[in-house]
Amino acid sequence: MDKPTKDPIFKKGIWIKEQRGVLTIGSLDDERKETMVIPDELSSKIFAFEEEVLDALYGNNSQTFNPEIVDIEKLLAKIKTRFIDQEIRIVFSNSQKEEFRGDYDELSALLEKLVLSSLPSEKDEKTLIYINASILQNHLCIIYRDSSSISDPSKLKKEIHHIQNTLNGEISYKKTSETRSYFDIMIPSKK
Repeated sequence: MDKPTKDPIFKKGIWIKEQRGVLTIGSLDDERKETMVIPDELSSKIFAFEEEVLDALYGNNSQTFNPEIVDIEKLLAKIKTRFIDQEIRIVFSNSQKEEFRGDYDELSALLEKLVLSSLPSEKDEKTLIYINASILQNHLCIIYRDSSSISDPSKLKKEIHHIQNTLNGEISYKKTSETRSYFDIMIPSKK
């Protein structure tokens, strides 16, 4: 059977159920309706994992999920993990512990496009990417630059338009010298 290549299974969702003495699994994707048997080795891991899942659901440290709130620190960590082979330096500040409301997937895709726009064309070349982010007065503020000034606004017209018109944010590109330039981005938290 071919593995899905586009979306990880946890994006669409899965179900796991014990039926007739075996663990079964299925996708919540409307296109895949078949029920599959989970192999014994994986079943034993899932049974062991069940205790931690029960604690996450009902334990003292359980947390209610609010899809409107974006954990910017985790989002930035995932961007760094996604581009593990690149040198990315991230600084995040939220001294007032403000919550930022927005669309996680939109922000993740935006940061991913910025990083992709900074990647050198030659594999041997290296560029250092800097992402300095903070939450100030209910706004996500990002200063983004790369050491080689590869990222250019002409390559990011759709993203700039999206920031300004969909996210109601502001973005400016500043060039201080031939090798020094950066994007200054401000995105307001949704009400």
